Amino acid sequence: MNLRSCRILCLPLLLSAGMANAELMIGGYPEIGSNSHPLRQFSANAQGSDAPVRILGGPASALESPANASYEAGEGLLYVSDFYGQTIRVFSAFAEGDVAPVRIMQTPLLGQPRANVPIPALDELIVIAGNCCILTLPLHGSGSNVPPSRMIGWGGNGGITELNNPSSLAWFPTTDEVAVMDYDFGNFATKLVFHARPGNGQVTPTRVLKSLHTENAAGFAYSQVQQRIYLLTFTTNGDGSHEGQIRVFSETASGQDAPLYTIEGTATQLGFNASSYQSGIAIDADLNRLMVGVSGNGSAADNRAIVFDLAATGNATPIQVLQGSTLSPGYLGAPFAVPNDKLFADGFD
Repeated sequence: MNLRSCRILCLPLLLSAGMANAELMIGGYPEIGSNSHPLRQFSANAQGSDAPVRILGGPASALESPANASYEAGEGLLYVSDFYGQTIRVFSAFAEGDVAPVRIMQTPLLGQPRANVPIPALDELIVIAGNCCILTLPLHGSGSNVPPSRMIGWGGNGGITELNNPSSLAWFPTTDEVAVMDYDFGNFATKLVFHARPGNGQVTPTRVLKSLHTENAAGFAYSQVQQRIYLLTFTTNGDGSHEGQIRVFSETASGQDAPLYTIEGTATQLGFNASSYQSGIAIDADLNRLMVGVSGNGSAADNRAIVFDLAATGNATPIQVLQGSTLSPGYLGAPFAVPNDKLFADGFD
């Protein structure tokens, strides 16, 4: 019996056996002395130093520093922000090994790209560009000079956009806003800055979430289904080590609104040493999980990915902790979720 004829009879067995469960994928920045870094994907059941189930990278891929990436389910694509490569590289979501991207997207305004969000219904790719701005490109753009649709510009010291050095990015479909994590010019007070998605040029934010509750923010994730914002933060101990927290806000939070609840405590394993830093947070909507990255800042042994049930609160125990050089031999990037459905894509369509 081949896979195609097995479709109806075998699917329940395949699912019950744990097929299509490799979810967390992560990249990063290269170790010192290297000029490339792959993307690695891990089984949903992986723990500790377990090996990845898939690696995407090598000379043909041209991946230098894929520290941020996103999965677009409609066309089955990965949109990879290659920071040092100053390029958006687009791959099949199920690409493996050393393969070339299906296309690239560049523009002089792109600079060093950070997080990106594809919006297929609008044919847009929103990306943090030049470490300063929110850039919108045509989703199906290709080549070395893709004309941008618009850009919300740098705010600088007191500028009206309130963009200084943005990182994490999300789109809020209900309100048609884009949000970034940022910090004030000069005093490094961290905040979430929201803008109307169609905004262009020097425009004021629609709202800003900023208070003691957003101090030391290192990234955020958004769930439209849960109607929640998940903000990754930390506090510093007397010895220089850090305790991590995930502060969970209403999707409409603004100003000095307090979180609805927080995930924190010794059982969470969100603490990290003085030489490490939080590299990002994301949601796996298929498995209802929260994924947090902690980079060892060059010490591969200290790289970690900590995964929680999306319903976790308080001093919750992770359901998955990955660690070490199997995550990255260099500097860890932000995690993201990709269902590993290659078997089904190849055999059941």
